[in-house]
Amino acid sequence: MIDKLADATEKLLSIFASGEFPEAAARTFISRKAGDDKPCLHWSLGNQLLILISGTEDARGFKQWQEVKRNVKPGSKAIYILAPRIRKVMATILDESGQEYKGERSILTGFRAVPVFRFEDTDGEPLPSVDYNPPQFPPLYDVAQHFGMVKYAALEGPALGSCSTNGTITLHSYDVDVFFHELAHQVHNTIKPLKPGQHSNQEIIAEMCACILCEIYGYEGYLWQGWEYIKAYGGQDKQKTLIKLMHLLAEVNAVLTKILVIC
Repeated sequence: MIDKLADATEKLLSIFASGEFPEAAARTFISRKAGDDKPCLHWSLGNQLLILISGTEDARGFKQWQEVKRNVKPGSKAIYILAPRIRKVMATILDESGQEYKGERSILTGFRAVPVFRFEDTDGEPLPSVDYNPPQFPPLYDVAQHFGMVKYAALEGPALGSCSTNGTITLHSYDVDVFFHELAHQVHNTIKPLKPGQHSNQEIIAEMCACILCEIYGYEGYLWQGWEYIKAYGGQDKQKTLIKLMHLLAEVNAVLTKILVIC
């Protein structure tokens, strides 16, 4: 596959420069299945991001863990989320016809810190298992498992995939380019520790790797989406994005070479 790397890269740069893309494929999303209902799925986006940053996808209060026959391990540190303080007051309310009447209204008076604990900091009965794995794993799946692990899960927010610093890839789409993108992050991190968050250079490198791997493995329909993603992190200007991309090709090549040598 390495012998195809240069040709695929040159072809993609030509397509990006010309703006003549094949027809784009529709995105797929993994929908939640019955039986997969964690309390944190009903939290605010801010609280959900907080537990993801803390390295888990499931956090609950002490009693909530006991309800599913799991116990918090001694010495575990809590994560503090913010819960709204709601108070009911008497107020004048308008009904649908515009008539006034006295009734109770709930108002937000502030927030309080609530301790929750990561699944990884508990032990006890296993939680119900819901299988989101695809019928067939994508190419290079074994490479990703070599560097960490891959999990498929229902879509919980705007991100179709993520890669933690410990090498765990979480996918909320079966689209192969999403997997290739996160695989590139995973392997890039083994070459040079990645900065937290969505750093522009890191995102451009990962998406260019994904586009090249799609080209090498014959997956069509992802180039337009890939270019739009790259351009978003390149400042939206096509020429400036291409220049920035050219400066990052050495790192792109290093990541892809490591992936393809292992495969």
